[in-house]
Amino acid sequence: MTDDPIAEGAEPVTDYREVAADPRAAARATMMVLASRVVVAALGWVGSVVVARSLSSEEWGQFSFVFALLGVMSIVTDLGVGRVVLAHLIGADRDEIARTASSFIALRTVLGLVGYVFAVGYVVLLRYPTEVVVATAVAGLVVVLATPSHALTVLFQSRHRMSLVAVAEGLGQVLQLALTIAAAVFAPALLIFVLPVVANELFKLVVKGFGVTRESVGISPSRHLDPRRWKPMLVEAVPLAIGFALTVAMMKIDILMLSLMDTYDAVGLYSIGYKFSDVIDTFALAAAAPISTLLVAAWPADLDAFRERTRTAATLFGLGGAVCVVAFWPSAEPLIRLLYGERFAPSASAARLLVVGAALTALIILGIFLLTAAGKQRSYPWVAVVGLTVNVALNLILIPRLSYDGAAISTVVTWAVAVTLLWVVIHRTMPVGGLLPLRQLAVLVALVVVLSAAGTAVVDRLPGLWPLVSVVAVAVLVGLAYALRLLVGVPLPMRRKST
Repeated sequence: MTDDPIAEGAEPVTDYREVAADPRAAARATMMVLASRVVVAALGWVGSVVVARSLSSEEWGQFSFVFALLGVMSIVTDLGVGRVVLAHLIGADRDEIARTASSFIALRTVLGLVGYVFAVGYVVLLRYPTEVVVATAVAGLVVVLATPSHALTVLFQSRHRMSLVAVAEGLGQVLQLALTIAAAVFAPALLIFVLPVVANELFKLVVKGFGVTRESVGISPSRHLDPRRWKPMLVEAVPLAIGFALTVAMMKIDILMLSLMDTYDAVGLYSIGYKFSDVIDTFALAAAAPISTLLVAAWPADLDAFRERTRTAATLFGLGGAVCVVAFWPSAEPLIRLLYGERFAPSASAARLLVVGAALTALIILGIFLLTAAGKQRSYPWVAVVGLTVNVALNLILIPRLSYDGAAISTVVTWAVAVTLLWVVIHRTMPVGGLLPLRQLAVLVALVVVLSAAGTAVVDRLPGLWPLVSVVAVAVLVGLAYALRLLVGVPLPMRRKST
């Protein structure tokens, strides 16, 4: 807290840069969000099982395609503005913060509308089936609602106050699941299954909209939209926007190409793998949000803290990805058969590869946030250009030969190339050395290979033990990580110190 030196007796003003720099607050926020994402992922998984079992193979493929297309629309709706504007939301000038917040929300709303038009225009111009066009028109409302909703999340993130966001996301997913089950019972049709997702986004937007006005958050967006602020936001975000757009294209182009080069049945089988890999992406993004706030607060005043926080985050992201791979790899086929039914069992190989790809993606997400926090985002687009080129080329070669398995191979190779190039770029452009804990990550990779191979061998001989094999593999991995001191220095959430 700092006093106004001009007006004696004035109210103390909070410097939110100090709030943003609190690592324990960031750890608490991360744990809160991750707990919420566990609930959301579990409920979302149940919902996807209900939908997949209720629709035909072709309809499930169409459902998966529609939401993959809407994911691509984040190229238009995000533009990297959220990560850039974060630096403007911490400070001591409340009026400036309020005006920045309102302008940011308004900009995101406009971008959401533009993304909706692009999505509907895409399926109309390429003459997709009528049912896909109608489903896209309805499901596209998710983009319109989720875009300003994410802007509100960024406001909460800047204060490490993520409890309301976590509750809103959890309850929204409960609502979506309840409506999905009702749709499966009373009207199991493609268009009807789209509506619960829209209801979920509307609920979250309303809850966060009311919550952000609380005095304790310290933002209270202004009533002045001030569109003149949009240009500086967009100009500052242009390099990141280009890189982010290419990254999203790199992530989703496989499903779009599969829909054009193969059948909707192939899209549906391939999308099962994404139901698992998306969980890793979701957790990585959730964890990266508080971490990015810490990095913004540390740059450039405290480079030692910047390095320490980056290394810690990279180790945790690596461990998280490793846990997911060793748990899923041996048990992929029986787990998919249990959840989605026998007709989806052939997708197990592709699903394994997509989970490996998602583990690599976590380090890419961290690298992007790191560059943005340091104002070095201009270095990233070239990495995404190379990655997208590799992905498209491999898909053109492999999809006609191997269908969705070829798309999965393309994805893993692409992410391996991208993560390597990205951290080479970071090493060469950042004035801080030792940001990536290579020894810890190399040890984790070796453990993953050994445990995944051993687990697969056991499941092949004793198929009924697959749940136990996955649990034991995770326990052994985490135990060895602690025994080998890979997690030294990781902060834990604790109570705030009394003032």
